[in-house]
Amino acid sequence: MVGFLDEKDETEPSVFIQWKGTDVCMDFYCDCGAQGHFDGDFAYAVKCQHCGQAWEMPCKMFPRKATVGTTDLYWIENAKLIEPDEDFCNQVTDIDGITHFIPHPVGETNGRS
Repeated sequence: MVGFLDEKDETEPSVFIQWKGTDVCMDFYCDCGAQGHFDGDFAYAVKCQHCGQAWEMPCKMFPRKATVGTTDLYWIENAKLIEPDEDFCNQVTDIDGITHFIPHPVGETNGRS
């Protein structure tokens, strides 16, 4: 099943990334056909040792919505929660003085457009 953990497209350069703290662990597939591996930090650019091509590493990714039928159900059910956007939350302070952010219902933006 092709989905969140896609099969490699042999026609395009690609990177499979695993984050280890702030370090990155990546399998890199170059358009020359070679593949390599990098473990470390500051991987703003990488170079293929076979063809010498330098590649910029993106710092912006474009996620896809996970859907039943295209994404393995395991990944949907075990998705990690991101921190809430304070503009989309009600701020609540408990009796111990600890502040919590409670997300608004979907569609409510607290004045933000």
